[in-house]
Amino acid sequence: MPVEFPKTTVSKDTQELIVRQAILGRQNEIIGYELFVRDEDSYNGPLTDPFLSSARVMFKTFNIFNVEQLLGRKPAFINFSNNCFDEESLALFPPKQIIPAFTIAEAPGHDFIEKMMNLRRRGFRLALDLFEGVPWQMALLKLVDFVRIDTNTNEPAAWEAWISMVRKANLANTPALIATCVETQAIARRCFEIGVDYSQGYYFMHPEIVAGRMLTENQRTIFNLLNLLAEENPVSDIEEIFRKDPSLSYQLLRYLNSAGLTRGQEIDSIRRALILLGRQPLQRWLTLLLFASQGGRKSPLLVIAATRARLAEMLRERSTLLESHPLALHRSFLVGMLSLLDAYLEKPMAGLLDELRLCPEMRAAIMEHQGEDGILLQIIEAVERGEIDVVRDRAASLGFTIADITRISLESMAWAASLE
Repeated sequence: MPVEFPKTTVSKDTQELIVRQAILGRQNEIIGYELFVRDEDSYNGPLTDPFLSSARVMFKTFNIFNVEQLLGRKPAFINFSNNCFDEESLALFPPKQIIPAFTIAEAPGHDFIEKMMNLRRRGFRLALDLFEGVPWQMALLKLVDFVRIDTNTNEPAAWEAWISMVRKANLANTPALIATCVETQAIARRCFEIGVDYSQGYYFMHPEIVAGRMLTENQRTIFNLLNLLAEENPVSDIEEIFRKDPSLSYQLLRYLNSAGLTRGQEIDSIRRALILLGRQPLQRWLTLLLFASQGGRKSPLLVIAATRARLAEMLRERSTLLESHPLALHRSFLVGMLSLLDAYLEKPMAGLLDELRLCPEMRAAIMEHQGEDGILLQIIEAVERGEIDVVRDRAASLGFTIADITRISLESMAWAASLE
């Protein structure tokens, strides 16, 4: 059955964004997320009160959704400092899914060390943020499970040396290394080459074009089906493609059964399955399937693209200034989903859209961020980057406040996290 999410209760007066950023392993598998807040006072500088910011993340987010619902059973790194930290409040949350990441400006005192040890006794894993290899940070390595190293504001020679220091430390259990602020595929590869365990940043969303890369047979089949559906070809033409691809037929039938769409009916043919599902839901399913990772792992681009798709659809649906008829909602969903197609397939977007034969409006939205769907895409990308000024200005043109965007964004994250 479709997953139902609770009504959200974020205050209309609170002009803050809650941002979720994926943390990836060597095979681009999602191992967790960082959750953080962007507000208008802190966007252009350091947070004046890191604990209050982290508290807002936890209490707002997890009062709206339970942890598993929002994160898909992945852990969440949440930032704290040693000066603004409440051990008892943190202990209210599940230790298996909350990982405090401490930004510590100077050598912590005995009281804070004791708090860290208490958290470990309660089952929490701890992270040390902004590691720079100073002696007192080295002394803390035995108390933490993760070390986070910023690759953006530091020179490569510096962060490579710090990674080496952690790797060579004489510890019973060496903490896992996370490279943060990773913006290119080249930096991500370098980090993994020299011993980093995980990486965090927007690098996986930027296409790394591979010359001569061809679509796989499965991807080509999905492209053909999407074109047939967009051009409203007869069901018999669509059925014929499914008949030639037993694997795709099996996936369709499994989806219908797992989503509870058969309603007790016996599905004895692909034609019956196609009629039962309908053209627009079939398009949506095929675009999701296009991003599905091989090898049983959920692709981070599937999660982000699905979040974009659902967010675009919900923003259109809830705006009083945009058309919200079913075809417009469907178009916004597809624009959000296909906006990362070049990153996933590692091919130029223009060529991919040519092969898909999208309508001019969808093409302009994806390529140039034009039209209503282009504005929605601008908002979505700004939400992902935590660019609160851009979100505020674009959202206002559609009748939304930042609090509205935060509320709808969390709902779309939970929807995408529920996908199997």
